[in-house]
Amino acid sequence: MPASLEDELGDILEKARDGKNWSQKDLAAATGLDLQRIQKMERYEQVPEDAEIDTLAEALNLDAACLRAIAHEAWSPKPPQNDPALDLTCLNVFMGLYPVKCYLIRCPDTGESAVVDTGASPDALIQKAKELKVKPSRILLTHAHPDHAGGLEKLDRAFSCPSYIQEKELRPRGSRNLQFVNDGDVLEVGSMKVEVLFTPGHTAGGVSYRINDTIFSGDCIFAGSMGRANASWPGLYRSITERLLVYPDATRLHPGHGPATTVGEEKRHNPFFCGKV
Repeated sequence: MPASLEDELGDILEKARDGKNWSQKDLAAATGLDLQRIQKMERYEQVPEDAEIDTLAEALNLDAACLRAIAHEAWSPKPPQNDPALDLTCLNVFMGLYPVKCYLIRCPDTGESAVVDTGASPDALIQKAKELKVKPSRILLTHAHPDHAGGLEKLDRAFSCPSYIQEKELRPRGSRNLQFVNDGDVLEVGSMKVEVLFTPGHTAGGVSYRINDTIFSGDCIFAGSMGRANASWPGLYRSITERLLVYPDATRLHPGHGPATTVGEEKRHNPFFCGKV
């Protein structure tokens, strides 16, 4: 059974429309499909026929085969192999009923640890740190949205460590030691080097963090889709194609929502990027 993706067909259609600045009416006019049918697709109420998917894909500049596979729940990424040079714990930290991926990373050599994103209610993350007998030395924020940074104050009280965010991003509340990072900066967690990748588009100051062949990509890219372009659709597309999918195919991508994936999986199966990178 395929792992549940963050985005379904309806989400992908809506995000692809956003890239063209199209309304649902515009998409109906471009494809000749009934407007109400398109509305039902985007509300997850109908799965179109393959011929309709092909028509939608052509109009929206998406890969038709990849889009069909996602529409029929026939694809999910193969789980990436773990990096032996990085101890990684992924937790679903909920905002209401909405799961958000937060990560507790630990250097195998020194035991020093850090957190990537806080979630809104990080109690599970604090408990896991206690179980592992670690006290994170850094909180690395991919962006400031409440589902990713809303738990900052609670983590700041629990761990008393600096937090990091890109200087163009909105300032999240809760850190007594908020520091700013920029593209190319390298932070150290034990013997691990954490490179900052500036990946804006979802937000103005979004970043990803790379350790060896593992990237924590926040809401930039999801398995089989892309994030919502709150700041810039072209900017987000460039961030993905020019900053993330340029790494080797085996590079692991750990997003803020949905399953982990790899650069190769997304180049072959993501309808936005297949055949374009």
